[in-house]
Amino acid sequence: MVKNTDLAKMLSERFHNQRIENIPEHISRLKTAKDMFDKIYDLKSGDLVVWKESLKNKIRPALNEPAIVMEILESPLRDMNKQDAGSAYFNEPLDLLLGLINEDGDFVIFYYDKRRFKPYQE
Repeated sequence: MVKNTDLAKMLSERFHNQRIENIPEHISRLKTAKDMFDKIYDLKSGDLVVWKESLKNKIRPALNEPAIVMEILESPLRDMNKQDAGSAYFNEPLDLLLGLINEDGDFVIFYYDKRRFKPYQE
């Protein structure tokens, strides 16, 4: 059985020496992701949304899984559970409440960064 510390060490070693082979492609992807992140949509309660391309940072909703906007917070909450500045969630502004249907068929609500979502298009 692999312990959490062993798994963390294996992942750290895997990415520690990782090299980017195609720098121009990598730069293009960075610029595209930033442009997507910076694009702001006027979302409101009741809108259906999905992750923007390349900006999914949580397990749910799944890619292309519509979620419903419950509320947009004027003052975002900050994810204070992640104290490590190396975490992708460090000080993340959580200003979007989304409703989802979980694996048990129950309606659940989670907090997200609204900059990572776009309107759902059928």
